[in-house]
Amino acid sequence: MTSNRCFLRALASAAAGLSLFSGPAGAQDSASAEAEPPVLVELFLSQACSMCPPAAALFPEIAERADVVALSWHVDYWNMTSSRNGRWEDPFSKAAYTKRQKRYNANIRHKSSIYTPQVVVGGETQTVGGKKEKITALIDQAPRTGAAIEASLSRGGMQFEIDDSETGGNAYLVTFKKRTSTRITGGANTGKTFEEVNVVTGIRPLGVVRKRGGDLWVEKPSEGEDCALIVQEPGQKRVVAAAYCPG
Repeated sequence: MTSNRCFLRALASAAAGLSLFSGPAGAQDSASAEAEPPVLVELFLSQACSMCPPAAALFPEIAERADVVALSWHVDYWNMTSSRNGRWEDPFSKAAYTKRQKRYNANIRHKSSIYTPQVVVGGETQTVGGKKEKITALIDQAPRTGAAIEASLSRGGMQFEIDDSETGGNAYLVTFKKRTSTRITGGANTGKTFEEVNVVTGIRPLGVVRKRGGDLWVEKPSEGEDCALIVQEPGQKRVVAAAYCPG
């Protein structure tokens, strides 16, 4: 890691549980970054979407790859659709996740339309969420030029050391359920069970990471939740860095 640490501008740091400092703290259970930084792979889907079960079933396989950070975002626009079995309101869906998907489609596809299931790789490329070969190709072709992150447990929380990068970006902590099982009792997928991984439960901004990189400390997520740190260029463009939180 570079010794020239940046100043991270905190956004509501007290509420977010963020602490900024210039020197490394004594860390335990250190999780070193991979030789090549992992690629962020994001799946957008809904349990109320009839085309989504294959993508949900495929995503655990994608998430097993050591070279990715995988996150599953449940959108809310399918919640109002009806079928002969009525409607199903996805318990993990949020309007904020739909907004994230809309921004990606404006940036990548240059369209206001959105669809599910959809996978976004590195914040720069996208494809249908159930197409394994295409998803694999996008991951393999993704440039590995992002910043490395070293994550460790420290002072009762989590310590992240972010290396330098070409642009820097905005840092976010994303919380998720590592595994979920949902029996669908209404809507187009009635009778099916969604066995999912890395289902997002929240996202919060931490501040700005400059080109020079830097260190930050964050509180652990609530019991039963895991998390990931992502650094992304303003405007929700290229993902500069991504890493799972230390276990």
